[in-house]
Amino acid sequence: MRADVQLSTRFLTTQNAHQVGMLVTLAGDMPVRRAPINVALVLDRSGSMSGAPLEAAREAARRFAGFLSPADRLALVTFDDKVDTIFGPAPGGDPAATDALALVQAGGSTNLSGGWLAGMHHVKAKLVEGTNRVVLLTDGQANAGIVDHGRLVGMSRGASGQRVTTTCIGFGPSFNEELLEPMARDGGGNYWFVEELDQMAAIFQAEIDGLVALAAQNVVVEVALSDPRVAGVSFLQSYDVQTTPAGTWRVSLGDLYATAPRPLGLVFHVENLADLGTVQVGQVRVEADVVLEEGIEHRTIVMPVMANLDAADHVEPVVDMALLRFEAAKAREEAIQKADQGDFGGAATLLRSAGARLSPYSADPDIVAEISDLAQRAELLGARSYSASDRKYDAAMAMGVRDGKEAYVRKMRRRRG
Repeated sequence: MRADVQLSTRFLTTQNAHQVGMLVTLAGDMPVRRAPINVALVLDRSGSMSGAPLEAAREAARRFAGFLSPADRLALVTFDDKVDTIFGPAPGGDPAATDALALVQAGGSTNLSGGWLAGMHHVKAKLVEGTNRVVLLTDGQANAGIVDHGRLVGMSRGASGQRVTTTCIGFGPSFNEELLEPMARDGGGNYWFVEELDQMAAIFQAEIDGLVALAAQNVVVEVALSDPRVAGVSFLQSYDVQTTPAGTWRVSLGDLYATAPRPLGLVFHVENLADLGTVQVGQVRVEADVVLEEGIEHRTIVMPVMANLDAADHVEPVVDMALLRFEAAKAREEAIQKADQGDFGGAATLLRSAGARLSPYSADPDIVAEISDLAQRAELLGARSYSASDRKYDAAMAMGVRDGKEAYVRKMRRRRG
């Protein structure tokens, strides 16, 4: 595991203050030997899954099951108003898993909690020194069993603390992203929105690719202030930031994959002081359980944050652009909230402003596409045209930018025309 810190500093003349933007990038090495995978695939078979949705889910699950080897463990769980374990838990690579999937038929209501709990217990019963994960796939609302969002998210968070992570895959216009995204985020796994059924196989492949490239687990970044003249910090991504008794800030980032570096962006605020020279404004501490050929090893990286505060701008374009993209992702999330409250004009203004702030970097093709997408979303909101699918799209795009899932963002981005 490697950690890199880059800074971009601006001096606010009218306030006689400095803003030190920091981009922390965590990267992992591809493991020499793939760690074992202990997974429960939990499939929604409620009535709304009938037909093409269920077939797409079965095909994606078949691909996932077919990837596993006898060194791995697999359980297959299906749920509607009742829960069934149709395969395992057993070693991977067994053709009986594919046979079991072929028999799955659509049924009644959606006991999401029951399905997740069954999968979690199967995984927890025999933990491996690798990935222990529940992959939950649903197109609907939790309307049987435990339906309280807070309890479900808390259960997912608690399982993560016991080494069982949760990935949530939601597709179609009916599932509740305000439940699935927090369950995945607090559960240490991934959240994926599948807008079209033909995207489902690619999403499952992305989940597999991540498991193969697992570099570290339980990644935590802790930020501390090192100088009393630093007033505080602002985190630019919508992560759950915990304040410790020592006055530091801790962010849990879950798993780190060798194929996808994880970014974290924040700003140190130094107020009412002009020329301080070079100052250690803070310290970054990264802890993680790193996957090595011989097993799992807990490692810690500590880095001082040294900034030149000389009453001048020291702008680093790469950092500046990344932080602006995080702000744009937050603007999407805030726009969703405004649209939910009926303030479509305010939501549109937020997205237009976010696009305008990105315009200095419009030489980058990805930034051009992002500005165009923000403008298109603002246009629809301004016209009060905002469907359930639109809401899920904006939430998924915000998540993708926030978590540095660039390939997913490019794949999911809607095209004009």
